[in-house]
Amino acid sequence: MITSLIRQHPRLSLVIGVVLFLLVVAVILAIFALSRVYAMPPQPLPFQHSKHIQAGIECLFCHPGVTDGPVAGIPSMAKCMGCHNNVQAQNPKDQADIETIIQHWKSGRPVQWIKVNDQPDFVKFNHRPHIAAGVACESCHGDVSNMGYAKPYNLNMGFCLNCHRKQAAEKVTKLIDCATCHY
Repeated sequence: MITSLIRQHPRLSLVIGVVLFLLVVAVILAIFALSRVYAMPPQPLPFQHSKHIQAGIECLFCHPGVTDGPVAGIPSMAKCMGCHNNVQAQNPKDQADIETIIQHWKSGRPVQWIKVNDQPDFVKFNHRPHIAAGVACESCHGDVSNMGYAKPYNLNMGFCLNCHRKQAAEKVTKLIDCATCHY
């Protein structure tokens, strides 16, 4: 049937070919765009969450802002050096990374970390109620204990609403109200 249709309309095969080609190009571009969105941004210093978690450091030690407000915060170099002045790396290969951090500390320059997880300006996210409700960091940030360097996680409106809808019935109405996150 299709072959007879193409014989009757020779340009149809050209149109189908062009449409298929454009579809393949669109899929390739979409994959490329998504890989860029979820790619790990380059950081100015080597920092591996997994190694710190394996050493027994809790998320809240370095990110205490989650208990008091909207932003988790990034530890100061003084906090990093509080440990790294006194602790040797468990793996000697990691000592070079620590030496880089020590040299940066000695230079007195602040570290210009690149945000890994960020929300658009129209989203008003606050860590405090999530931590108070017992939401584990991994629930939103992924299994950081298995990430060398922190990676962006799929934090979008659908992700949040899926979790908000699973809460106690008396809380759901408020949690899915637009004004809860967009104010």
